[in-house]
Amino acid sequence: MKRFFSFSALLVIGLIVFLPKSNLYYSAEEALSSTHLYLNGEEINDRLLYLDIRDASLLLDSMMIGSVEHIRFVPLIAFNRATITGVEFSGEFSSLFPEGIEHVSFTYTLLHPLTVAITGEGGFGPLQGEIDLTQNRLTLLFEPSAVMRSYPLLLSKLRKSDEGLVYETSF
Repeated sequence: MKRFFSFSALLVIGLIVFLPKSNLYYSAEEALSSTHLYLNGEEINDRLLYLDIRDASLLLDSMMIGSVEHIRFVPLIAFNRATITGVEFSGEFSSLFPEGIEHVSFTYTLLHPLTVAITGEGGFGPLQGEIDLTQNRLTLLFEPSAVMRSYPLLLSKLRKSDEGLVYETSF
């Protein structure tokens, strides 16, 4: 019985290490293409336990709207995380969105299999949220800040609540 558990653990570790994590990225890229959002010119590095993507241009249809400095996918069995850092929007879109996104993390664990937790920080301040996988619903909570007041288009998409400013959408 002890050998069975040792073999099973070794098999799981082997799967994590040797599966091509770049396929995970290409699947995510294909899912984003349905919203006409594309990453271009990126450098992909498949590591033992994670996948790094660096220096990507962010395109909406064929128009460049910004750049992404770094994306890291950590695909483990019980814990999965995608962290995006250094998002800067191009000049045409800087009037629509706050300065940029320092980092945002999407975390999925087997402890909470029906939700994906979201945390982040950017020109808009701190951000918390979740994706409800059963209802296909995204909820983001922003702390009100003076910076947010200077973006009326963004504020029109948010509603006030006791916790802060909330953005909700279904997909």
